[in-house]
Amino acid sequence: MVLGGVISNLLSLGTQLMPALGTQHRQIEKELKKLMELLERIKIRLYDAEEREIRDLSVKHWLKELRAVAYDAEDVLDEYRYEVLRAQVEAKQIQVSDDMLDQIKEIRNEFSEIANDRIALQLLEEEAPKRSNSDLEISPTSRFVVESDIIGREREKEELIDILCNEIHDDQIISVVTIVGTGGIGKTALAQLIYNDKKVKKKFDMFGWLCVSEDFNVQRLTREVFESITRGSCDLANMNTLQENISEEVRGKKVFIVLDNVWNDNTTHWELFRAPFMSASMVKILVTTRNEPVAQIMQAMSTIKLDYLSEEQSWQMFRHYAFGEAIQNTCSDLVEIGKQIMKKCGMLPLAIKLIASLLRYRKDEESWKMILESELWESDAGNEIFQPLQISYARLPTYLKPCFLYCSMFPRDYRYNADDLVKLWISQGYVQTKKIGWEYAKKLWQRSLFEGEYGENFNFTLHDMVHDLARSISRHECYSIEGDIVPNFLGKLHHLYVGDGVKLIEPSPSPFTKFTILRTLIVDDCAENFLSAFDFSKTQKLRVLQLGSRVDDLELHFPCANFKHLRYLSLNGGHFERLPEFICSLYNLQNLTLENCPYLTMLPQSIENLVNLEELLIIGCQELRVLHVSLCQLKTLRKLLICESRKYY
Repeated sequence: MVLGGVISNLLSLGTQLMPALGTQHRQIEKELKKLMELLERIKIRLYDAEEREIRDLSVKHWLKELRAVAYDAEDVLDEYRYEVLRAQVEAKQIQVSDDMLDQIKEIRNEFSEIANDRIALQLLEEEAPKRSNSDLEISPTSRFVVESDIIGREREKEELIDILCNEIHDDQIISVVTIVGTGGIGKTALAQLIYNDKKVKKKFDMFGWLCVSEDFNVQRLTREVFESITRGSCDLANMNTLQENISEEVRGKKVFIVLDNVWNDNTTHWELFRAPFMSASMVKILVTTRNEPVAQIMQAMSTIKLDYLSEEQSWQMFRHYAFGEAIQNTCSDLVEIGKQIMKKCGMLPLAIKLIASLLRYRKDEESWKMILESELWESDAGNEIFQPLQISYARLPTYLKPCFLYCSMFPRDYRYNADDLVKLWISQGYVQTKKIGWEYAKKLWQRSLFEGEYGENFNFTLHDMVHDLARSISRHECYSIEGDIVPNFLGKLHHLYVGDGVKLIEPSPSPFTKFTILRTLIVDDCAENFLSAFDFSKTQKLRVLQLGSRVDDLELHFPCANFKHLRYLSLNGGHFERLPEFICSLYNLQNLTLENCPYLTMLPQSIENLVNLEELLIIGCQELRVLHVSLCQLKTLRKLLICESRKYY
């Protein structure tokens, strides 16, 4: 993960702790000041180091060592902050362990030793670019899919709409049309415009869109297509029942479905998926894929191949995203540099869009020349698609990088909600307030890294190549477990997402005893054996815990001593009657969500002790009858929501 974000959070923690130090802790205060001064000196060299990390292995190793010490320092200072908060709640003197002073000294010495290597690495003293007001402005160009996203594809769009709306092939109930092309060529953008086209909307009765990716899990896709065409939720687990319900829903209807990013070449899986649609009067399925054999497996009646853009089309797209309507007032030197950069993007729409969106906010010739002459164009020479993506990341402001990389914890095609994601960023210390978090989400959207329609309820996705970029940089720090595949680097993970329906094969000893440095754990509604396989006594660094699976006994799974650092707790589907009192000793907790807990009857009496709680969301907990008056003592609480379901949220 990006070191600049951790260092900034360390400096923020140190600033918060200084006023709490009394006369009895003068030595700690003195050492803390020395540590913060050293961190400030390290910070001004990080911008150059993080610029060079992608291409320079020695710099990458230096940052890795520094990052490990920074995480340890963050844990030490955060534990001290916890003791300060506990003293406030209990109206006692701050209790600090005897080795706190030694810990801070040791951390400062480790930082100093590693920092001295900067001389050999010839790192420059260079401040990261500051946030400017102009950087917060929203581009008038929508980042939802619009015509400008398919520049050069107008002919293919009209051809596909004619094929889909023409009934010449309607002797077949199910017809498949495929869009084939390399990654980043614009397949999904083209499919989205067709999906939303007025002529298509008029032709069909029911619509569904599925992000498929590598895992063609027939049961998952069947459930998702049911939810998509009915616009409702589905908790059916039996495959036969699911298919019978779909068959009834589509009977006699005209159905249009998009299967985006398909890799499956298994005929049996495909036949099983299409079976319930035979009761419809007509089904047209539009498939996007990189693999031509997919079209053959699905017996596509028509295939459209997308090639690279022409030079003229590439410039038209680059000009749109880099200059907008202001091209007439643009310096001719920038136009000339822009044409050279455009050629380096290899006529690939995704690369052009990312680089041009980045340049839109840099109007000085020097910045454009730096990107044109970047050494990253020569890196990873066998993958010309990845080069412009790496440049787009390298030129991000330092404060945006950890926010972007955090997204790589989630699986491909994950649909993010900006408000939820911002709260996770805050929990990790990447941002301090929701307002700033939303600004950061805007900026990533402006730079085309987040794809979606920006608005008050901002949901978005990452292009799969952008996701691959983020995961390649975050390496083994962020991961998602899907299916029954368990990686062999669990002990290195800081952020883990466990997917819906994961079935774990439990070896002995369990691999889930290795999470000693885990900071985020998000578990969807997965197999019940996950919690029994997970050793929470080892996870003492957690900042985020979100469980979507059944939990019966909170005290059994979560001994309170392990959650001093916890900022975000979300429990969905818990089968417990009350929250244990130890929850009220989570003094750092900022967000508490209780959702679909059918037996929950009361909140703990000492909930007023959650002195940092900002949001309390209680959703679908119908048996909750008692709200203790101590809730009124939560001075930091900004949002209290009690409702029957998320549709009111």
